[in-house]
Amino acid sequence: MKSEKVQQYVMVGLTAFCVIAASLLTAFLLFHFQTIRSAIELLTKILMPFIIGCVIAYLLSPFYNLLLRNIESGLSDSRLLSKRAHSIAVVLSVAFSISTALLLVSGLVALVVPGFVSSLTGIVNSMQLYSAQINKWVNSLFADSPETASTVQKWLDTGSDQLMNWVRVSILPNLQNLSRGVGSGVSSVFSTLFSGIIVVFNVAKNVLVGFIVAAYLLVGKTTMIAHAKRMLFALFKIPTANRVIMHFRYVHQVFGGFIRGKLLDSLVIGVLCFIGSSLLKMPYVMLISVIIGVTNIIPFFGPFLGAIPCACLVLLNSPIKCVTFIIFVIALQQFDGNILGPKILGNTTGLSSFWVLFSILLFGGLFGVVGMIIGVPVFAVLVSLLDSFLADRLKKKHLSTEEEDYLNLHQVEPQPDGTIRYSKLRDPTKKYN
Repeated sequence: MKSEKVQQYVMVGLTAFCVIAASLLTAFLLFHFQTIRSAIELLTKILMPFIIGCVIAYLLSPFYNLLLRNIESGLSDSRLLSKRAHSIAVVLSVAFSISTALLLVSGLVALVVPGFVSSLTGIVNSMQLYSAQINKWVNSLFADSPETASTVQKWLDTGSDQLMNWVRVSILPNLQNLSRGVGSGVSSVFSTLFSGIIVVFNVAKNVLVGFIVAAYLLVGKTTMIAHAKRMLFALFKIPTANRVIMHFRYVHQVFGGFIRGKLLDSLVIGVLCFIGSSLLKMPYVMLISVIIGVTNIIPFFGPFLGAIPCACLVLLNSPIKCVTFIIFVIALQQFDGNILGPKILGNTTGLSSFWVLFSILLFGGLFGVVGMIIGVPVFAVLVSLLDSFLADRLKKKHLSTEEEDYLNLHQVEPQPDGTIRYSKLRDPTKKYN
């Protein structure tokens, strides 16, 4: 009896200690939130090449696995190479995967950057004409109130001057240097970047180191996964370790399906936008296509974020073409949302439209654009973990885990024979659920 009381007191003490420690930790995080955020941002900046490498390796993993299986199968048939088939296949698969990715990125940059720069240069050169058109519209709109028209024109002139200075000083010189570098070869790219564009050079350095990190990750991913599983089974009980592995597989399924599918979907939408805009003879075709394609990666809000600035650009050139462009973009987004998107993505997250919107707003507010992109799969994983936890709790109480049993539920009634009866509301429309 004494030992049971001592054990009970020890558990109460441990619980109280954990509650106090958690309260102190929460208070510390709240009072030092900015400091912790700055530290996380600094750490992220330092580890950016490694983060980029992990993303590249994760995206290339399916292609690498396909190459590895086929190459290893072919080498196994050779008597001379059968003993070292796996090692040779790993090296060849990594080399071919990384080379293919580099060629795709280089080709995409070479195709997109010159047209993007040309469109942006055209906008800057036509800025004065657009400003005159806007002033004309303002004067006609506020013809009865000259003072209001004058005030609006001052605001527009100030904003236009600031925008033109920013584009001419900060954007155009860097993009033009990059465009010239892309056209003259890889060596001139790095020399141009190193001599004149420190920011772009740092990005290029991070991407280059990221590809090196990705190569190492692809080579050693099987061993790393084995070490992680070994650690899990060493630290936790077998059922717990199996459950953790199962959750990680679900995370991989959700993230892999969503991110890769969304990238492919956005690429197709960007290409279709380029083709459609070219046929409709829209201005700034490359710029508009890049904006539509890139913003389409963001779920739900992406089409609106991309279409609004593009429509404004077209409006400056021609109001009639702007109406045509808006109709075209609506048709394109309907095609994406109802046909292309479901075909590529399917229901990879399992979230309803409400929770998709909630996750985008939440993670977008916390982490910006990156949060808007990864918010949906992250929230889907969190919902899955919560659902698994609730299901375990219900099973321990011998209650049903099926959602249908709780629709229009009045109360749960344990029966004398040990069974559970789920009584329903007689008229759900007149009583609270």
